[in-house]
Amino acid sequence: MSEKSKRLMMIYSRLKSGPVTIEMLSNWAKKNDLQISSRTFYRDLYDLENSLILPNERLVVSVGEKNRKTWKIEYINKEEPLTEFDINSYILFQNFLPQPVVSSRRDSLGKIVRLFYQQYSKSQFEKFVDVAKMQIKATHFYEGSSFTDYHKILDDCIWSIQNKRQIELISINYDYTSISSDVRFPQVFLPIQILYHRGVVHISGNLKESNQLLILGLEQISKYKLTNDPFDNSSYLHHLETELSRRFGITQNINNEVYDIELEFTERTGTFVHKQFWDETQRFERLENGNFLMHLNCGINRELIGWIFQWMSNVTVIKPEILKELVIEKHREIVQIYEDDIELVSNNSFRPA
Repeated sequence: MSEKSKRLMMIYSRLKSGPVTIEMLSNWAKKNDLQISSRTFYRDLYDLENSLILPNERLVVSVGEKNRKTWKIEYINKEEPLTEFDINSYILFQNFLPQPVVSSRRDSLGKIVRLFYQQYSKSQFEKFVDVAKMQIKATHFYEGSSFTDYHKILDDCIWSIQNKRQIELISINYDYTSISSDVRFPQVFLPIQILYHRGVVHISGNLKESNQLLILGLEQISKYKLTNDPFDNSSYLHHLETELSRRFGITQNINNEVYDIELEFTERTGTFVHKQFWDETQRFERLENGNFLMHLNCGINRELIGWIFQWMSNVTVIKPEILKELVIEKHREIVQIYEDDIELVSNNSFRPA
């Protein structure tokens, strides 16, 4: 088999797993130690487009924004009918999306329902959907309730990430993720990833000037401007993954230290807590008194301390001492507010300096 034939077979195999762009193929080639130029990929895809003749398959090309081409295999065989389980899976997906996403994309979700009905009317899709809507609900507790321009911000963030374009963040509302006190806006932002956490859709990336990781809830972005200024996101993605592995949740740590943390939970609360995912490093052991000891290896931040307060008197900090002192200090501060009837003011005790 010639080198070109081998190459075409490899590209075809890659196409079988999903649509591709020239950029995706170039990254795929690098990961597999293949020395193939973009020009060669264009020629190979042209050859496949005009010569690929297989039963129930065809290679099609679509042109998107800025003339960006995408190649994909379309299957023209008849689809299997949807089952009630399949339709429930779709309803679960739709109902458990964050409320801001659902509210800002009602037209798109409605279009998907209509397409399903047209394609799968023999499966009684509409009947199952009506029943499932009554049976499957989400409270949307802890999710945003203000959706002004939400879909535009989300789509613009996705576009910037996909096209590796810088964003100018002009002004930001409130401090949701403990942004360092020295950060001032406007700032040039290098967007890396859309991140869903605790009912909020965030965008994560780096500030260009300081190279500092910044994670923002989309609702925080009050004024911004898209740019056509490109950047290479490969090193930033690795940095994001490394930094998040040091955090409990996504909030910025109070310092650069990673601590061995131990929390003791009462038996009933621990029975629940130890079955949930909270952090990659979590580990639990059952104590002789029936309680649970939770082990973590991460930084200390506002999210961790707030999470500890969530369990009220059903948890106590065993170590480190700095975390115990921070919890006690915040508890005393709260008690003082009630005892002295102190007027409330904005307070972020655990924001990095």
